[in-house]
Amino acid sequence: MTLRSGTRQALILETLAAMLAQPHAARITTAALADKMGVSEAALYRHFSGKAAIYMALLDSIEAQLFEDLGHIAAAEDQGARRLGRQVHALLLFAERHPGRTRMLTGDALVTEDWQLQVRLGALIDAIQAELAASAQAAHPDLALAADPQLAGGLLMHWVSGRWLRYAQTSWQALPTARHAEELALMGLRLP
Repeated sequence: MTLRSGTRQALILETLAAMLAQPHAARITTAALADKMGVSEAALYRHFSGKAAIYMALLDSIEAQLFEDLGHIAAAEDQGARRLGRQVHALLLFAERHPGRTRMLTGDALVTEDWQLQVRLGALIDAIQAELAASAQAAHPDLALAADPQLAGGLLMHWVSGRWLRYAQTSWQALPTARHAEELALMGLRLP
């Protein structure tokens, strides 16, 4: 049975994410990825133009999933503070459920890769921060933290990024959602 191209591409991305989820994963080569899949490197190159393209596609899939989740919350939740709290929780929960993708979000997996991937990751983080700032603006005046939505979005994005990083640094032991509501309460953000 032959797989459709889209299915094979998804399988390549899932395999890469699974390899990245291994604690203390070393730099992943296309040879190692192909070996893990039981295919030749040439088979990978039939679906992606190179290693950077594989990583870029994984970043694209991460962005699509995150913004689907954040958008769903924004559409379903009218109350700004609740929306913001739920969105922050969704970002933490995404990382908890997808350790390999978390290594991408922290930039750890991209350190030795094409610099364009770091630029792309920076744009993704900026977009998430802008979404948090928009929710913070909707939360004002109910939330003191939201008096300056841009500052609030930046603070929350830094905090979320720190949670992601700690999760990766502890080999997936320090769960991002652990006691997160208490820490957010210290910043004046109470979750529903």
